[in-house]
Order: sequence, then C-alpha cells, then structure tokens
Amino acid sequence: MLYRSPVQFNATNSFLNPTKYHAAFGLVLLLLSPALYAEDLLLLLQNGDRITGELVAETPTQLQIKTSYAATVTIDKAQIHQIQALSAVATEVKPDPQLVSTPASPASANPHPQPWKLEVDVSASTRRGKEQSDSFSATMDWELRDDAWRYNTNTEFDYEIKANVRKAHKYTINPGVDYFYNEQIFARTKLDYSYDYLASDYKNIDVSLGPGFSFFKDRDELRLELMALAGVKKAFFRGDQFLLALLGNRDAISFRFTSLDYDYQYQLPTISLEWYAKGSILTMLDQPIELLDFKYEWHNEFGARYWLTDKIRVSWSILHDWTSIDLVLSDGSVHPLDVKDIRQKLSIGASF
Repeated sequence: MLYRSPVQFNATNSFLNPTKYHAAFGLVLLLLSPALYAEDLLLLLQNGDRITGELVAETPTQLQIKTSYAATVTIDKAQIHQIQALSAVATEVKPDPQLVSTPASPASANPHPQPWKLEVDVSASTRRGKEQSDSFSATMDWELRDDAWRYNTNTEFDYEIKANVRKAHKYTINPGVDYFYNEQIFARTKLDYSYDYLASDYKNIDVSLGPGFSFFKDRDELRLELMALAGVKKAFFRGDQFLLALLGNRDAISFRFTSLDYDYQYQLPTISLEWYAKGSILTMLDQPIELLDFKYEWHNEFGARYWLTDKIRVSWSILHDWTSIDLVLSDGSVHPLDVKDIRQKLSIGASF
C-alpha cells in the first residue's frame, strides 16, 4: 500500500494545570500559620464542593481533615482551590501569572476531565501549475473511560489526486477496548480494519489482544503506554494473474502475528506545546506463502501539537510505514521487496 501526498495540513490538548500550583501555594501559607491547625478550616475544592473540619495530618500530596459529619477524610492537594480559616480572613490561593501567561488548554480549563473526549484533525492541500494535485485527509479519535473500562476508536481517511489520477484513496477504522486491573496494568482487545481502493492488498483485517502497562500515572502532563499483543491478520488481494499465481490462486491469506504498540504524549510545562509518538512494530509468526518471507511491519507517527485555544490546535507530524518482504526463489536467491512510505502532514483540529 504505497502512496504519497504532498506536505499537508494536521492537530491535541495541553495538560498544563495551573490550579494545582494554586493549591500548593495555599498549603504553604497554611503550614506557615500554626494557629490554623487548632481552628476549623473551610476547604473549597476545584469541583465546587466545600469541606469543613480540623487539619490533623499532612503529606506532600494530601491533607487529612477531621470533620463532624464523616470522621476523618483525606483530600488530594491538587483538588483544593481555596483554604479559609473560619474565624479569620480567608487564605485564598492566588494564581501565579507566569503559569497562566500561555493560551488556555483543556486540562487547565477543566481540572476534572470529562470521562470522554473527541479529537478531529483535518488537512487539505491543492497545487496548480506545472503539476496539479489535490489532497484531503481527516482523522478522528474518540475515547471513553468508564470505571475500569476504556473504549476508543480511531478513524482515518486519505484521498489524493495528482495530474487527474488518483494516487491515494483509503480509510481505516480501529476500535478497541481496555480493561484496567489497576491504575497501570490493563488488557487490550482491538480490531484493525483498512480498505484501500488502489492497492493490490486492498483489504486487511487484524484482531489482537494482550496486556498493556501505563507509566507515569501520577503525572498529568506525561503519558506512556506499551502494549504487547498477539493476533490474526487476514489480507485480501486482487490483481493480475502473476500475483494470484504467487498466492497459490487464492484471493485471501491469513497468518498469526505479534506486535508491540506504543502511545507517548508529553505536554511541555510552560507552553501549550505537546510532543507525541504512536505506532506499532509487527512480526509474523508463520508464512502462508512459500515464495514470500514476511519479516515485519512498522507503522509510526510522531510530531508536535500547539494549542491556539483550549479547543483548537495545529499539528505537524511525520508518518512512516515500512513493510519488509523478501522474495525467495527455488534456487535460494533472495530479492527484497520492501515497501516504504514517508509523509509529512500539517493539520488543524479540535478537541472536545
């Protein structure tokens, strides 16, 4: 499935959350005022809740408050917006102007993210002159977190015409489900479906499952997940008689595979810029065609996203696809048939 498109136009969220620094500043004031330990306090939380009681213990990340209605409760410092002594002037958490000087991000606008999110990116280009070309691509990522379950779907569409000839016309749909045993260990099941109107292997269906591990769960600005999967791939072919003869007069083949998937995101702490990388490395466990040696497939995307507002972003990315195949003849000679595709994309998108 080799296709190329000109440099195009692509786009995600910033995870900067200045309110957690507000809470830390208020807690410092609290610790510098010993008299407050003996008084009842009023805690105003980020979600609007109010808690009153006496401070009985404190850790670097939590407060323990003794209340008259629920015994002792533990509150994360990041959840606190304001601290008041009921018998004194309120100790209010004030924003640090250096932390709010950059454009707002969805994380800062909503300290308690909604359980679902939707991201849409669109890129388009047109060229007129010695060479004429038109291209359009769109991606959509949807995710829903419900207790221990996480549902997600990725959809992509690419279309390109160059010199009045179609150079690319394909779409993919990749739904998946994750079940979290705890905050870091989860099991993933996913389906990958792709259809290419121009390629010989025009349809591919992958079903896989396996364990995953999520790193840095205590850091909102950093995400790294690794998934080790095993599954079955079925590829459908069309073409000339030589290709069908090479496949043993079959129009579809199936084989088992293993893959390592990864998902990386890092939001820079002082500006609305995010680095990201995602992809998979897939190896075949069996060879369904005698003359062909399928080695591996590598699909990778990495780039940067800059947030113009808390919803709108621009993205630049490099997409790299590499399929390694060798043709092994009866005399033992090996002829590489590798397929490589490298593209750049500049997009604009929105996150909800």
